[in-house]
Amino acid sequence: MCRNARIAVGLALAALLLAAEPAAALTASELEGTWYVLVHYQDSATAHPDAWRWDDRIWVFEREGDALSWTEYPIVVFSDSSGRFESLGGNRASRVLEAWEPSETQLANIRSGLEVNPRGSKSKRLTRQGDGWISGGAPMAQSASVITYNEEWTIEEVETSPVFGRADFFGSGRSDSLEGRTLYRTEKVGDDELSGEYARDESRRGRFRMMRAGGTGTVKGSGRTQSERAWDVMVRNAASNLNEDDLQAFSSGRSAGEEVDEEVRLDVRQQIRRDVEESFRAQGQDPNQFRGRVEQLTRKIERQLLDEGKSVAEVQQMLQNGEISLD
Repeated sequence: MCRNARIAVGLALAALLLAAEPAAALTASELEGTWYVLVHYQDSATAHPDAWRWDDRIWVFEREGDALSWTEYPIVVFSDSSGRFESLGGNRASRVLEAWEPSETQLANIRSGLEVNPRGSKSKRLTRQGDGWISGGAPMAQSASVITYNEEWTIEEVETSPVFGRADFFGSGRSDSLEGRTLYRTEKVGDDELSGEYARDESRRGRFRMMRAGGTGTVKGSGRTQSERAWDVMVRNAASNLNEDDLQAFSSGRSAGEEVDEEVRLDVRQQIRRDVEESFRAQGQDPNQFRGRVEQLTRKIERQLLDEGKSVAEVQQMLQNGEISLD
């Protein structure tokens, strides 16, 4: 398939998708900036075709003279990652099998700016093509025995109902073929948000939301080993297992440094220990094998609640922010 034919196919497919009622106008200058993209979809090629799944990424658009730079970061890092992943045992985790939505705290994180991991990021320079934009393709191999791979990124109808397209091609000196196409067709434009239909080849169908976000920062190395980082995740996840109703009764209204009856302290410690143990089990770990770590985390939480006068909610936030950690 020649380049002109590829462009024609892309335009024809976009035209079919744009048959629906047009969205509000969005100019190219309004597209510039950082966007958080959340996708909910079903995949007919999987063992559970009716299950909803989610994916997210960051898109950054920048004008470069008459061209438009489009960068994608597929690995997004929230300061509060609760609800996004589930443990598979050990240090492994997977995305929750549902249409995950960000919480109010996570929405605030999006607005203030997320961190991204540069691993897997891609960038394309797009030039004007009619009322849209298209990336320049890499030259195909001249030899029929050499196979090359190329991606073509497009934005059609950018000032009416933007359709963001990604096409994958394999080619040789003899011919090239379309191997996959992803489309995000905008149906609604709101205040700093676009939403619409998502499609990947013939198998994935769903919806997307594209929210304007704050500037991104690159994830900074902590200097900790992989094992230490895994325990950091364990500690952050312990926040959701603290029994707020039971513990709040002990800590409510308590001032920092206030004397605590030893019997009360023992009751609180036992409750915290039960919650920590349950958190370990929920993440695929046997708390009996990590008695020292369970006790260490129990005492640190106890100290914040009873000696520092922190509320349960404040301690939960400290755990999620990494302010309480295992040595």
